[in-house]
Amino acid sequence: MSARDDQQPFESCRLLIFRSAAEEILLRTEQSGFALPGIAIPANERVALNVNRTVRRELGLAVISLYEVSFTSPEQEGSFYHAAVSLRPGDEIPLGTCWAHVDSLKPDSFSRSADFLAIERFQSGLSARDEAGRPEPFRNPNWFLHVTAWVSKSLRERGLRLSGPFEQFNASPTFSLIRFETGGRPVWFKAVGEPNIREFRLTLALSRICPEYLPKMLAEHAEWNAWLAEEAAGVSLSAAEFRHWESAASSLARLQIVALPHAHKLSAAGARDFRPAQLLSRVVPFCEFIAESARRSESVEARELGNGNCLELGAAIEDALSQLDRPELPSTLGHMDLNPENIFCSTGASIFLDWAEGFTGCPFFAFEYLLQHFRRRFEAHPAFAMQLRDRYLRPWQLLLAKRDLESFLTLSPLAALFAYASTLFTSLMREDSVTVRQETYLLGLARKMYRMTAQGKGVRP
Repeated sequence: MSARDDQQPFESCRLLIFRSAAEEILLRTEQSGFALPGIAIPANERVALNVNRTVRRELGLAVISLYEVSFTSPEQEGSFYHAAVSLRPGDEIPLGTCWAHVDSLKPDSFSRSADFLAIERFQSGLSARDEAGRPEPFRNPNWFLHVTAWVSKSLRERGLRLSGPFEQFNASPTFSLIRFETGGRPVWFKAVGEPNIREFRLTLALSRICPEYLPKMLAEHAEWNAWLAEEAAGVSLSAAEFRHWESAASSLARLQIVALPHAHKLSAAGARDFRPAQLLSRVVPFCEFIAESARRSESVEARELGNGNCLELGAAIEDALSQLDRPELPSTLGHMDLNPENIFCSTGASIFLDWAEGFTGCPFFAFEYLLQHFRRRFEAHPAFAMQLRDRYLRPWQLLLAKRDLESFLTLSPLAALFAYASTLFTSLMREDSVTVRQETYLLGLARKMYRMTAQGKGVRP
């Protein structure tokens, strides 16, 4: 094991592995009673992917992950419970384990009471429904059978078939992400729930408006908010060279120009509203929250936002947004999550994934988000940023005057960061709960914006 692997943090996971429509569960037999099997998986990584891999490696079982089973118990400290279903119920099970009928289990059957509580919690949640009263599509323990049947049917209609191997990346009662191997290109099944249902509608709209910039859409399933798409060709921008970043910047601009006539349709499909006039209404509540948080904070850095500096920040943001609220600035498609993993480059257009954070409004915000990732990757080559900027601007120069372009790009850094920060703030306020960590993060974003204004970035040109 390398030094890096040795330092990798892990977290404990106790497993509810079911078979036979969740009527039987895999248990370890111990002197003091039954116990759920446990594993350790890497922290801060995809849970479903690591649960499936670890169970296969350590227990010799092929499973599909269901979802985390949440409840409160003193015995649960330091670990969490996760449910899964055996894909081959007849497989040999590890020594010292057995299949037990769930209905036959009692609290005193277990060496840890929390294990029994987890099973009870799972059973009671099987009938849970969403806010509209509909069954959650992936809460049913047999959901994978239904999904693979639908995927197989959709592929057959296109002359393809599943070839067997698959990898599951996300699992919850309403979200799912699975990569299937086929006789041709691999395909991805993706389903989304609240608060990301907008991604389903927006992805379908974009696949019709600008299909060359998205993975090829193969099928959709509205009841699950799900779709099936061909795997994007090309190289991920996370492993790409500078020339690929230039291609991605140019593709982003061309995509936005293609989407210009469809901004209203994309807004109706669920794109976030980043028009400057709309963002202006968020400035006062955001700055009031930041001022109050800074006043309560014991952090020296947070005090930078005191003594009227928060008012100064709010005025600078309002000025930037007001300057951007001009008829010359087109409102079109943008993407707030342009991390390199969401972009694939090949000959011709780049492909953009994961549109949960798609928006309509100032197009140059999207370039700012891309630029932040670029700077982290090429921090040793600051001059490259100007070359990337030039590649992004070339398509826009056919539509906008050079003076307007320069003005918009000068104002965009501050306004784009505020759009991101205020979206996070609005989401947290809707949940009516802000953790200390989240509040600290928002304060950090506000300090960054204040320093930008002090340096003259993103203010009136």
